[in-house]
Amino acid sequence: MAAEDWQAGGFGLYVHWPFCLSKCPYCDFNSHVAASIDMGEWQRAYLSEIRRIGAETGPRTLTSVFFGGGTPSLMAPDLVAAILDTVRATWPCANDMEVTLEANPGSVEAGRFAGYRDAGVGRVSLGVQALNDADLGRLGRLHSAAEARAAFDIARNTFERVSFDLIYARQDQLLADWQAELGQALALGVDHLSLYQLTIEPGTAFGDRHARGGLRGLPDDDRAADMYLATQEICAAAGLPAYEVSNHARPGAESRHNLIYWRYGDYAGIGPGAHGRLTLDGRRWAT
Repeated sequence: MAAEDWQAGGFGLYVHWPFCLSKCPYCDFNSHVAASIDMGEWQRAYLSEIRRIGAETGPRTLTSVFFGGGTPSLMAPDLVAAILDTVRATWPCANDMEVTLEANPGSVEAGRFAGYRDAGVGRVSLGVQALNDADLGRLGRLHSAAEARAAFDIARNTFERVSFDLIYARQDQLLADWQAELGQALALGVDHLSLYQLTIEPGTAFGDRHARGGLRGLPDDDRAADMYLATQEICAAAGLPAYEVSNHARPGAESRHNLIYWRYGDYAGIGPGAHGRLTLDGRRWAT
């Protein structure tokens, strides 16, 4: 693809918040547990970086902003508002610009949903990961299945669009278990699902346990492949076909930010460890 063709894919902004309440054993993202966080210091850093990148890119139209992490639902709503205000002052923004924030479905984070909506967030992606307490415990998640369902209900009544994540090919999970769980998720009436096969990454707690032979019950490749194929069939039959490798949506409910990645558009990344891909002066830069 020629460098100038980025415009066909759009232009987005990814904002990385690197803090979590705990580190999940499967996570290899840049995320950390901190005893205290100086929101004011982080706000100054984010706003400075937005202005710097804006000066480099010039006045191109922004079509999406995505707050990822880490756990962005630990951010103060005022910080999210300040970032979005600066974004709008830096770039022309599409009238229907998509603003997504990843959130954990714990009760504390759900209590901030109205504040995020008022700040300008229109779409939330909930890190549910499993719909039963036993597997949530194995995955190191701090919320319960009941809290996840409650957070989904709050989110659906707060935001225009809601998605949530599930992880499959978990320890001791059978194909029938996953089919039933996916059916439960679809029965909630969700328009978008992100469905990820559990991968064991080096440097994670699961990776270390697996290397020592202590992570038992993982499905073999054949069972994991069967789960993937079942995912495609069940979601398509429910009206949520795959629009990329891990994401499923009703037509029109696709994540525009995800589509920027897949259509090879440009996106700026700010925050520790954030990845970006920008076309500047006819050359494409990965940051």
